Amino acid sequence: MRFRSRLVALALAASPFASASAQHDLLTLPIADPAYRQFDGLSRTGCIAARVSPYRPYLLSNIRRALVAAVREEECRGGILDELVRRFRPDTASPPPVPEPGAVPPVGPVMLEDIAERPEEEEATGLRAGAEVGVRLTSLSRGVIRPLWLDAREIADGDPSAAGFGRLRVTWDGGDRIAAVAEATAQTDGTNDPLVRARAFRTTSGVFDFTEAYVNARLGRVGLSFGRAREAWLGEGEESTVLSAHGPPLDRLLVTARWSRLEIRAIFASIDDVVLTVVEDSLVPGTPDQRIHRMLAGHAFTIRPARGWELTLGETALLSRRGGGVDLAFANPLMLYLVTEHDTSYAGGSATGNNLTVFGSTRLQRGRFAAEAELVVDDIQIDAEDRARIPHQLAWRLSGTMGISAPWPASVGAEYRRSDSYAYMRRYYSEVYHQYGRPLGSELGPDANLARVSAEVWPTGRVRFSGSAGRWNRGALRLGQRPAQAAFGHAGEPYPSVSADRPAVQEAWLGDASVEWLDPTLPVRLTVELASVDNVNNQPGESGNFLRAHLVASYRFRYP
Repeated sequence: MRFRSRLVALALAASPFASASAQHDLLTLPIADPAYRQFDGLSRTGCIAARVSPYRPYLLSNIRRALVAAVREEECRGGILDELVRRFRPDTASPPPVPEPGAVPPVGPVMLEDIAERPEEEEATGLRAGAEVGVRLTSLSRGVIRPLWLDAREIADGDPSAAGFGRLRVTWDGGDRIAAVAEATAQTDGTNDPLVRARAFRTTSGVFDFTEAYVNARLGRVGLSFGRAREAWLGEGEESTVLSAHGPPLDRLLVTARWSRLEIRAIFASIDDVVLTVVEDSLVPGTPDQRIHRMLAGHAFTIRPARGWELTLGETALLSRRGGGVDLAFANPLMLYLVTEHDTSYAGGSATGNNLTVFGSTRLQRGRFAAEAELVVDDIQIDAEDRARIPHQLAWRLSGTMGISAPWPASVGAEYRRSDSYAYMRRYYSEVYHQYGRPLGSELGPDANLARVSAEVWPTGRVRFSGSAGRWNRGALRLGQRPAQAAFGHAGEPYPSVSADRPAVQEAWLGDASVEWLDPTLPVRLTVELASVDNVNNQPGESGNFLRAHLVASYRFRYP
């Protein structure tokens, strides 16, 4: 079977189906790209091969490898797959027939033996440029509740009614084993955009920044990436309980390795500095302001014991240090954080302490049904004496989807997400699991849960209708509050929590509906969201309905 699969892959690679690739295999597809929703939709309708990876962004080489497998499966065929094949393999052609075991298929005028004997020809190097221009239009009623980790706010603090944006993306093809990207982004108004990390441009509300700037290289099975990019591990889209992409892109060193049944990932990133003060962080009076340099280290590996079954284990550590400097032991992709921290050569230097989390997940897909479970352990108490003083700090997610028989591809799903009251939090704000005040974990932040059902329909491979409805509850704690709150002494308190300043649990019904035109050149997305909220911002009796209509449309020229 393995020999047969290799013959098929080599035959496809030599055919017109795989000959023209507009982008280098080592480049990644930006997380916000419409193709991610197409891959997710294809997977939910029963195509196991559409599960490219539990880690995003996807490498284009992995996307093409998934498409090679998908075109061979009856369950994958349809309009969504056709669109993905057309985009990522522009010279589409019917895949060649699967050869019989032991057969050596011809490729063009020569045989495979002849190809194997020829020396590898290096592709010509060169630059390529692409651009995107677009507009975001937003209409708000009463106020804004998104992002969900923040309080409800006035309309003036929400998305601007109209904002234009533009991106210029330059890629460099350095041959088969190296490639680079630099992407500059500008927008007329960055208000309420959690991805913005740059200051406003001069006296305007506009911003200019680099959203991607990295070099990717590979050595056999090992891939290296250095520079700026967004990262999301597990979850779906931008959301993850482990490492999400709700905040600005990370400046990181990433090491990856991939086989058919094993995928490994290690990251070391710098995140924003935090300045602790007496006023904001309850330092001892008279203590001078302390600038804390923060870094993020993470390791994860995924195994696939059987077709459609994934198991993932890993760890992340937020490192906070006074004065600067990088301990290279923590950047070693082959050493776990727990081992490094307890090394006798480690001299300390931590300003306030480090925040370690461990996580695990499992995903099982059988035909049209898929189920997934994730667990993040921020802190867990083993001893009864500790449990009497300190609550568990866990975040977890359960989800299931089912493709349904309909004239068009369709699916339904259900999901439950929960973050314990003190999940992602620590005593000092510098240790809280965030970057620029945006969560590195779940968008819910701490002390919240969300249960929802969803559905989607695909009339064509480019048209998607979707909607969801759910119940959202949140307590008194917030990811960005200062001084931060430690869990010590809070065992046995009700969940979600309340406080003197926030004496009621906020409860809300959420609903949304979207229509999307997922065209790689002219993507358009219209979303209408409604929230009926009781005890707004945890204040008793404060209730209201929040409506948001959001339209994003853009034109892309060779992007990406």
